[in-house]
Amino acid sequence: MLRLLFVVIVFLSSVCVLRAQVFKAVVKDEKGEPLPFSTAYDHDLGYGATADGNGEIILSIKPESKEIWISHVGYQKKIINVDKIDLSQFHKIQLLPDKLGLNEVVVSGQMQARSLRNSPVKVEVFKADFLNDFSQGSGNLMENISMVNGIQENVACGVCYTNEISINGLEGAYTSLLINGIPIYGNLATVYGLNSIPTDMMEKVEVVRGPGSTLYGSEAMAGVINIITPHAEKNSVNLNSSISQLGEWKGNLISQYKAENWKHFSGFHWDVVNQFVDQNNDLFSDVVLRDRFSIFNFSENEEKELSIGGKYYYEDRRNGVLEFVKDRNYKQLRGSDEVYGESIYTHRWELFGSKKFGKSPFKLQFSASQHWQDSFYGDTFYEAEQHQAFANFIFESQWGNHNFLSGFSQRLSYYDDNSPATENETGNNPDLQIIPGIFVQDEWKINEDWKALSGARIDYYDRHGLIFSPRLNIQYQLSEWTNFRFNSGTGFRIVNLFTEDHAFVSGQRELRIEEDLNPERSFNVGLGFQHVYTFGNQQGSLELDGFYTYFTNKIIPDYDTPGFIIYENSEAYAYTRGLSANINHQVGANLYLNLGAQWQNARQAESDENGVLEENPIIYSRDWFAVGSAEYSFPLGIKLNYSFNWNGPTAMPEVYDVNAMGEIINSRSDFSPEFTLHNLKIRKEFKRLEVFVGVRNIFDNVQQISPLSGTQDETTPIGFGEYFDTAYNYGSMMGRNFFFGVDWML
Repeated sequence: MLRLLFVVIVFLSSVCVLRAQVFKAVVKDEKGEPLPFSTAYDHDLGYGATADGNGEIILSIKPESKEIWISHVGYQKKIINVDKIDLSQFHKIQLLPDKLGLNEVVVSGQMQARSLRNSPVKVEVFKADFLNDFSQGSGNLMENISMVNGIQENVACGVCYTNEISINGLEGAYTSLLINGIPIYGNLATVYGLNSIPTDMMEKVEVVRGPGSTLYGSEAMAGVINIITPHAEKNSVNLNSSISQLGEWKGNLISQYKAENWKHFSGFHWDVVNQFVDQNNDLFSDVVLRDRFSIFNFSENEEKELSIGGKYYYEDRRNGVLEFVKDRNYKQLRGSDEVYGESIYTHRWELFGSKKFGKSPFKLQFSASQHWQDSFYGDTFYEAEQHQAFANFIFESQWGNHNFLSGFSQRLSYYDDNSPATENETGNNPDLQIIPGIFVQDEWKINEDWKALSGARIDYYDRHGLIFSPRLNIQYQLSEWTNFRFNSGTGFRIVNLFTEDHAFVSGQRELRIEEDLNPERSFNVGLGFQHVYTFGNQQGSLELDGFYTYFTNKIIPDYDTPGFIIYENSEAYAYTRGLSANINHQVGANLYLNLGAQWQNARQAESDENGVLEENPIIYSRDWFAVGSAEYSFPLGIKLNYSFNWNGPTAMPEVYDVNAMGEIINSRSDFSPEFTLHNLKIRKEFKRLEVFVGVRNIFDNVQQISPLSGTQDETTPIGFGEYFDTAYNYGSMMGRNFFFGVDWML
């Protein structure tokens, strides 16, 4: 009997062994490098396994298994048919890069991690590698963000080249900039501080268009740009550097270090230009001269669920006539009323992080920063400082098919400068704002096809009282790869005059404030469509979006009175509306194409001399624009990158040309001509080294008229005339510019 029982047990065990088969493989990228922690997943049966640090994976196969899905973040998913492979063999699986980012995890839209396709809020994701592939290399956020459809870089001053990010035709002050989902950049920092974010301190950039005030408060009326910082993946040191024909020397030294519990990503960035270039013969350099340095570190402890980061930034920026900048004469000539130049010293430090409390539903986000500016614009001295602190205490829970998020935030902002913006009848009056706020949000999965995201926020301002900001987002999943999104919400913004208009210090206009300025309010609606398609070894996505934003209390600078900028709340209304389309297409691992275009209509209503409302264009808002890029990978590790920006007409401020006696002879055109830039870059990859060469502005297309006006006045030194103005900027001042660089893994 025992012998018979033993035989039965052995027989059943043998059957089980025969039936319990395994899938064994190593997962690698297109270069043959292992992809650690990839996943193998049986989609039908709902179980899977994770690869080890060498990319090797073992998955038990059940008799009813049909398909195994192999995936890794940032790469195209591969489907293995179980019936067509030999399970006794060890397989090598190669994944191709997913340039479309279809499997990305995003956080900006709702302050929670969501896959890109499953987020009710549309979030656009751009990898730092993608932005760098089309740039000179070692660039910064402002230099690379113009690759994104719907986003423009606007230059406010033709001398110091201060710039801002415009989303959907709205000025930079309407955009909230975050790092890891945490507000950190105040109004003063947006003028020069955005150049302090090198691409190498970014893993990716998330863009949400439309009001985000419900989650992020003021300055999120146009949208949100969220910088996600890198994670240390290995112990390494990397050096990259580039130099251009126009004397731009940029570079980064990056270190990654993994200890037992902590991971550290550290870097040092530099951007130095000291070459005077005047191709348009207006006696001012077409390239702003600068010494710019950043030091940054991001550390995280996965066991304690703690992350903390910091950055210090210093910039010495200057420009002017040759005598002002030659041999660094500006250090002695700052503030001269005879030799015109602009000199800006900036110091800034930032600290930010987050902490999750074990398995509890609570999370804390925090940030602090200080920003100092010491500057001269001709003989006008401008000194300012801003100190900011922010804390966000978040509660998240899951109730059935509802995901609930709520929180309490506290923002402190101190701002002081030597302009009329911080003065009252008794003298200097720094602006101190202590702004508490509460917010709630509910993501409701109605069924497999419908999702709704609703939320509301209340902030308290001591000067303006309670401000309420609701939102509603709806997603309809027509199929696995096709969806519609509807969004609506409100926004508000508090004015800060230096960031509203740089011209009151860099030109000869006087600032006049007609009244106490109330917060702007906006209401936005938008509708989006996204379809992802695949055939053969090709995949792509098509996106169509429409938006409409209506403003009340719009703060509109009036340039029509010569010598003045007049600020007041509009008694009427303003709006922006538009349509955009974007297509991404990837053919295997060798060819990637991107093409986007946007038409927009930005108008503000004002009363004419008869009291009749008439609509006028909002300055610097383009009527239309298009962007495109292509990347092709050749054998032997050679890659070719091409990109273009095609910009339509732009409404310009009122600017006057004068004769030698300083008398007005004409007003410049209210609209700029269309403008196109083309760029090319070739890269060659070696084992630990990448070499690249390229050219920006291939066809040498520069703005045909100097951004500076009033320079013909011979009655005063150049730059000090009554009608000297620096605001007529619509195109590139830099002509064709060749560059060369290396990226070396030490």
